[in-house]
Amino acid sequence: MNHNQIEKVNESEIANLRVLLVILTVIQLAYLIFIFTDYKIDFKLILNINLSWIVAIINYIVAGIFLWYNWKKLPIEKKKKKDSTWMILSLGVIGMWLWIPNKTEIKKMNKKLHTTQA
Repeated sequence: MNHNQIEKVNESEIANLRVLLVILTVIQLAYLIFIFTDYKIDFKLILNINLSWIVAIINYIVAGIFLWYNWKKLPIEKKKKKDSTWMILSLGVIGMWLWIPNKTEIKKMNKKLHTTQA
């Protein structure tokens, strides 16, 4: 992928990813609280699907979105993309929180992209 195809990092897209990550974190914390409470009710939904499968599927979907964004949207070198991929896959939600760029990192990426395109 050449530099002309890479766009600037959009802060609103990162904000949307952050909201998605907050929702995932709340779902997983609620699930963990549900598991470790004294109420050992085996929840089955209408389609007879175990609740843990639903939480796992949601987690994989969000991880896939983060990996796609990492590989297709961020103007970083391939080594850093690989490291970020391993971090997201191995650490899960914690890895996604560590991966998500803050405003300073976004400005650095955009500045670096601007200087390489000029």
